[in-house]
Amino acid sequence: MMEASSTDYEHGKPTEGMCCLCTMEDITEEDQNYVEYQSYPSMKWQPAQFELCVVQQLLDTQFQQYVDRVKKTDCQAELRRLLASGPPIYVSDKVALPLAEEETDTHVCKLWFAVDGQERTAKLKGAVEGEEREKLWNELKEFIIVEGKEEGDDEDDDDEKKK
Repeated sequence: MMEASSTDYEHGKPTEGMCCLCTMEDITEEDQNYVEYQSYPSMKWQPAQFELCVVQQLLDTQFQQYVDRVKKTDCQAELRRLLASGPPIYVSDKVALPLAEEETDTHVCKLWFAVDGQERTAKLKGAVEGEEREKLWNELKEFIIVEGKEEGDDEDDDDEKKK
């Protein structure tokens, strides 16, 4: 089976009145700030709802922001949520970059920038994979406080027991 080359797919153009959900700037052909993204494994391309500079900012900062949040949060519930799926590898945003096939797609794998007409990886700057990711994940899990729950941690459970 032959893999489709990037030239087999014709990328689109921004729709009339399209604007970035973050900056509220217009996304236009003239501004060349239109971005498309591809979900894996469906390999479907879709228009990003963020303009180029926002997508680039996510690529450059999303991984490090995740690591910093894990290390700095004082909320154990937030920490457990952050650590549930582990350190991010690929750019993501549930609103501006929703997966094409919600039930089966796992991540955004490629990006296409109208400014240069090039497809590129959606891998985050600084992101690690494989054993290196597992090692980092385990190191970050050390921030979870296992003993000594704080007051209010199990309030819902106590209410259930009283019923």
